[in-house]
Amino acid sequence: MFLAGVARPVHDRTSLGVPPVPFFPGVPRPALRLRGGGRHFVTLNATINTRSYPGLPWALRFRILGVLLLAGVLIVFIATQFLGRPAPINVTVQGGRATVGATAPDFTTQTLDGTPVRLSQYRSKPVVLNFWATWCVPCQDEMPLIQRASDIYKGQGLIVLAVNYQQTSTSSMKAFLRKVDVKFPAVYDPAGQIAAAYGVNVGLPVTVFIDRFGKVNFIQVGQMSNVILQQHLQPIL
Repeated sequence: MFLAGVARPVHDRTSLGVPPVPFFPGVPRPALRLRGGGRHFVTLNATINTRSYPGLPWALRFRILGVLLLAGVLIVFIATQFLGRPAPINVTVQGGRATVGATAPDFTTQTLDGTPVRLSQYRSKPVVLNFWATWCVPCQDEMPLIQRASDIYKGQGLIVLAVNYQQTSTSSMKAFLRKVDVKFPAVYDPAGQIAAAYGVNVGLPVTVFIDRFGKVNFIQVGQMSNVILQQHLQPIL
């Protein structure tokens, strides 16, 4: 490293606001000599040797960088392929298509909290299946009525299952149920297998009333008022 000072009058350096040149230990200060009654700086050239420390070879550095990049790509791939997907939900349906007076098609699924559910486990109890979705506007008005009926007839063994129609976002489903203040269990039907067995397509809501013997008593298509709900509940209680 070189330090160079240019010969200038002292008063010129002061007027320009240039600070004095710092010097390193062991480096001689510049000599001053008088010229024409004024002091001038004498040019100083000083060389300071610095030691260089060996580092990793560039080939090894690039190799390490390549390994780190590959590891990052693998982590992103695993996250998108597995962590981003919902856990597989096993849904099975048996018994054909639902018809009034016939045994309700049995099915297995799970609640939004992961609890396994089989329809036939509720045999000897009245059951209401309410098919719904978060985009279903009439469901927002109807489900609170069903919740109140569930609270009233719980002592008589009434079971209500909210069968979601072809959705998999657990967080959005739970948010919807909190919004409408529904406490009865909601279950998955991501591929619409249960819905197909009960004749449900895009038209929602649909409510199925099943008696204590496991037979379909009535299938209500469309939104219910409280009067209609009570009318279909009484025969199965």
